[in-house]
Amino acid sequence: MKKKVKRREFLTRAGTVSLGLTFLPNLKKENIYSPYNLKSGSDLWLEINLNNIAWNLTQIRKKVHNRPVMGVIKANAYGHGMVKVARFMEKQNIRFLAVGKLQEALQLRESNIKTPILNFGPLIPEEADKIVVQKISQSVYTNDIVALAKAAKKQKKQSRVHIKVDTGLGRVGIPYYRALSFIQKVASMPEIIIEGIFTTFTEDQEFDEIQLQRFISLCSSAKEKGINLGFRHAASSAAILSFQQAHLDMVRPGITLYGHYPSTEEYKKQQIKLKPSMALKTKVIYVKKLRPGDSVSYHCKFTAKKETLVATLPIGYSDGYSPLIATKGEALIRGHRWPIIAAITANHTTLNITGSEGIKIGDEVVLIGQQGKSKVTTEEIALWANTSVYKVVIGMNPLLPRIFQKK
Repeated sequence: MKKKVKRREFLTRAGTVSLGLTFLPNLKKENIYSPYNLKSGSDLWLEINLNNIAWNLTQIRKKVHNRPVMGVIKANAYGHGMVKVARFMEKQNIRFLAVGKLQEALQLRESNIKTPILNFGPLIPEEADKIVVQKISQSVYTNDIVALAKAAKKQKKQSRVHIKVDTGLGRVGIPYYRALSFIQKVASMPEIIIEGIFTTFTEDQEFDEIQLQRFISLCSSAKEKGINLGFRHAASSAAILSFQQAHLDMVRPGITLYGHYPSTEEYKKQQIKLKPSMALKTKVIYVKKLRPGDSVSYHCKFTAKKETLVATLPIGYSDGYSPLIATKGEALIRGHRWPIIAAITANHTTLNITGSEGIKIGDEVVLIGQQGKSKVTTEEIALWANTSVYKVVIGMNPLLPRIFQKK
């Protein structure tokens, strides 16, 4: 007799419990139940336009006068598919790739990515050997660097590091007022090469200037002591666009690589022209007429006051489509916008398509992207869900099929 699987256990296996699911390390097909049909006939998929990523990278390079670029591909390349995006960026001669977890860096190396990789995540002493073997550049800001030096010495190699300095954001990093002695300590280790030094801004315009002054002053003090700090980098997407003094030796674009602006203000300014690289599409799986009084979704969230034609879509919050979009959002079918009604559930969304008797099962639906002359932008999705574009794209379930397009 087969063991009965409880509903929550099933959902966990399917990777659908957490709305914040963005990274699943070491995925193996034989260990994963996928709720999606990964063949070409899938009823829900993402289209990733690699040409647009290349376009965005070109615009960024122009903006920073061809300084070296560290492409940030943490969180599954902001939902776009880390390995494929990394492989494409490698062909664009990106100088560095940056990830948020060591597991991501290891996955890239296992996928034969040769480009230098910086792990923003913490240095875990037990993983020091892997960092050295896989030639991963590691951010450092604590005495755990001793473990990295020991691992490098044991392997008769040197390990590259980027020193993380906290100039005011207050998350991680050696505080700027204590950083010089730490830099001297790292520089004295023959097994360690200082490849770079970096900080992260608060993205408060006035305070960012103070942070930059602290950072540059620290770097100057280290230089006076004869220490080579390698690449100085501080500018992520926001500073790339609006803080030229912070461009320094290298820049770290993230969200702009994928065609989006880091804030509403920058979206309005559009100092450089970006092209979104992600589209979210599905198909109509059911069409029905509601009679007056008929309801849709749990707790009768929508009740028809008159005869209403509705289309059901196989997408819900388990896929990363926010439930907060319900009753505010719209989707495209046959080039026209149709409103979302009722609650968005784990696996379904419902549209009111009254007035279009021609819509049928199998018709393509665009939830993010363009169809004909109409489009739904990620910025609109963020507005409807009262969130940011970061959370919209990063929140896409990593198990969703991704179709990579390149001319």
